[in-house]
Amino acid sequence: MFQNAQIRFQTARSLPAPYAYFFTLSARPATDSLAVDLSITYPDREDIDEDELIAEGYTREDDFVWNGRLGKVWQQAMESLVEATKLDPLNEDDLDEDDDFWEVTLTAEEATQTAGMPQNYERWQYLIQELMQAAYEAAERERPFDVTFLELKREGDYEVHLTASFAERSVTLEIMRGGRSSLKTLPWKQLQPLMSTIYELDIEESEPETKRPRHTGAWFNPGTGEWHDVGPYDDIINLFRAMA
Repeated sequence: MFQNAQIRFQTARSLPAPYAYFFTLSARPATDSLAVDLSITYPDREDIDEDELIAEGYTREDDFVWNGRLGKVWQQAMESLVEATKLDPLNEDDLDEDDDFWEVTLTAEEATQTAGMPQNYERWQYLIQELMQAAYEAAERERPFDVTFLELKREGDYEVHLTASFAERSVTLEIMRGGRSSLKTLPWKQLQPLMSTIYELDIEESEPETKRPRHTGAWFNPGTGEWHDVGPYDDIINLFRAMA
């Protein structure tokens, strides 16, 4: 078992504020949990007009610091990734202005350290994104991923309420059909392709309904309280129909 994993990341020097950021994340096994320390900083935003920041979806208060523990599933996920990782030496002088800086330092149980760029970089990148989302969720800065699909037909209604908790690494479905409700769970690995299909939807072009629809059709609520007509989108309809 590893003793500690530290990740240092900084966006490319060519990326300006408000998009630029850097973070340091440390993760270590604890009793049936993963202890995490996370610090994210968005530099140079004080030089940008506040209205411009808001228009871009940012604020001056986006810096984030959190330390706490996530469940055993997170400990297992990190252990699995560390065991599959080999690090290549990293020379910062080799990075140009368009390269992100990314360094992983692993400390083994015997306190020996290795540092560098992981060969399985994409796996680290994706898991760390999930881990950061879990930290935001645990700190109550963000809610779990929560969407609803509703299909209204003459022969009956079909509804799927999907909740994905990054802090728990769990995907829960509440399925309602024919006046009956049932609960179902999905493997965590199914969330990524599922979210990809959902985010590929170009639903912003249609005018959403602000109240739950009552007329025939297929509808999607991305967790905002607005219902979008997804009747023309076979991919999303088939995706949720298959969950029954």
